[in-house]
Amino acid sequence: MNQDISGGLDTTRCPEIVKILSLGKRSGRLSLSNGSQSGSIFFRDGEIIHAQCGALQGAKAVYELAVWTSGEYRFSVDEMPDAVTVELSVDEILAEATNRIRQMDRVVSLIPSSTIVYSFDPEIKEKEIVLKSIQWKILSQIDGKKTIADVAQNTGLGVSDTMKVFYTLVKSGLLHEAYPSEAESPADMVDLPETPFMRALKDDLTKAIGPVAPFIIIETAQDMGLDLLADDLEQKAALIETISNKIPSETMSLQFLDTMTDWINTEEI
Repeated sequence: MNQDISGGLDTTRCPEIVKILSLGKRSGRLSLSNGSQSGSIFFRDGEIIHAQCGALQGAKAVYELAVWTSGEYRFSVDEMPDAVTVELSVDEILAEATNRIRQMDRVVSLIPSSTIVYSFDPEIKEKEIVLKSIQWKILSQIDGKKTIADVAQNTGLGVSDTMKVFYTLVKSGLLHEAYPSEAESPADMVDLPETPFMRALKDDLTKAIGPVAPFIIIETAQDMGLDLLADDLEQKAALIETISNKIPSETMSLQFLDTMTDWINTEEI
């Protein structure tokens, strides 16, 4: 069987197509499209050797394509890639894809589309915030205007992985679906002391991790038992160092630490 095949993902999802091509020992390219998104999976004698979906490559690209429930697919015989990015067996990939599909079924019960826009919950300042670095990365993009798909593109994550992070943030009460007229800055929801140090700290941290910065300052100060109004340079230096260790990007962390350390040294003169 060497002919091309095509169809709709609403009736035959990606894992099923992969299984058919694997059992048939097919070689070629499986192209998939879903609205503005597209991706490819390449096979050699039924084994997946390369896959790409947006910025994702390898097995991660296959997992992203596996959760699509609409769109079209086409298999083109004997089209080969320039690179090999997949070393896992088809069985291993399908097992993980099945797990991802189960996860996404739960996610879409709360977040049905990647076109939804979220903003910070107005009561966020009353919540205790404990975040993973990937959640910070997502929160830094929240502005009440970007869709989940926009955030995925900006962060380099797959749409499905981004939706899963949004799911945890919505479930924890940090985010809610934005209304059309909602464009409030999350920084306006947290009351930081109006001091030169706090203004500099908030501005530099916002450059590093986005509008979630005020929440991180409050959380870190509470964890350390610090008074944000205290005029103690050692206390300020300790706060700066602790916050810098929470910044996911090493480059941004060092830049923040250098800038704020210079600010402290200037204050001592």
